[in-house]
Amino acid sequence: MQSKKNNQKSILARSGPLALFDSSHGQRNWAQTGFSSREMQTNFAGVMELLCRLGCVCATTASDPLSTSLPRTRLLVIPTSTGEYNRSRKCWTPRSDLLFTGGDIQDVLKFVQDGGRLLAFGYRFGDSFTRSNLRELFSPLGCLLNDDAVLDLQLLRATYPLDAYFDTPGNELPLQWSATAVTTVRWRTTATFTILPGANVVPLALSAGGKCISFDRSLRCIRFSSLPVAVAGQSGRGRFALFGGPHVFETGTYGLLTSHDNARFLQNVLRWLLDDGPPGLQPRPTTHHALGTYFFNRQLEVEREVQAQRDQHTIAYVERILRQTGIIKALDRPYWLP
Repeated sequence: MQSKKNNQKSILARSGPLALFDSSHGQRNWAQTGFSSREMQTNFAGVMELLCRLGCVCATTASDPLSTSLPRTRLLVIPTSTGEYNRSRKCWTPRSDLLFTGGDIQDVLKFVQDGGRLLAFGYRFGDSFTRSNLRELFSPLGCLLNDDAVLDLQLLRATYPLDAYFDTPGNELPLQWSATAVTTVRWRTTATFTILPGANVVPLALSAGGKCISFDRSLRCIRFSSLPVAVAGQSGRGRFALFGGPHVFETGTYGLLTSHDNARFLQNVLRWLLDDGPPGLQPRPTTHHALGTYFFNRQLEVEREVQAQRDQHTIAYVERILRQTGIIKALDRPYWLP
């Protein structure tokens, strides 16, 4: 333990802006499922490597509270937080010592207000799945993490569930700086955000819409329009970028950092976060897809103009598909192995 603390002090003493990776809110517990943990040296190793190339010194919070290291930090990275894994029930359960305390939240908000930078990640179906409380951290920044997941149900029917994906063309990314040298960004199933009125927050990326639906398991509703799967914003003198899921930048078994132009997209986001120039939060004209109401037949083909009284039947049908594929549960690795 002492050698670990001495090593941490040595890292913090090096020159260069500090990129601090939070590891105190359940990130290592993802290993309880048999998959990799979501820490700086595991699934987020690619993010760490790129930050080092950009001149940052990377360190973790270890067992220290956020308040200990934030005064020396330029960028705070919060990999997906979670609770304790319940193997028998195949779900996450909340653990009070892994939640963001009121003090943690105030420390992070003050950090951003005073000029700090924040990069944070949710997960499919939001806090209702992970049993964390990221929504409490994000809402003062002007956006809500929804308890939903973006799913291409037609693809999910024919694809191994953890391999399911959807793509965002680079020319449909709302912010010009994020689309530089980006043709396509690939995503796994991810939560979306609701941007609150008057907030200095804009979409950083949108879901495809149409047959690529958003299903909210808490509200039991389906949305068919393009929704923010990542947002960027300002608070005080600081900046933040929030993502509805981690896979887009991960290097683990189902990570997508090396897929398509994801690495370049990450580089664009990190450069913006670390930059002190104009924020550039004016969205360019972007196509919004598939506004309207759709329903699915038994072949998971989209049907329009179906009477409204079939809504609940459609919702029940989608829930059944999600249960059959397992995507709605926190299944461990032995279960997922084909």
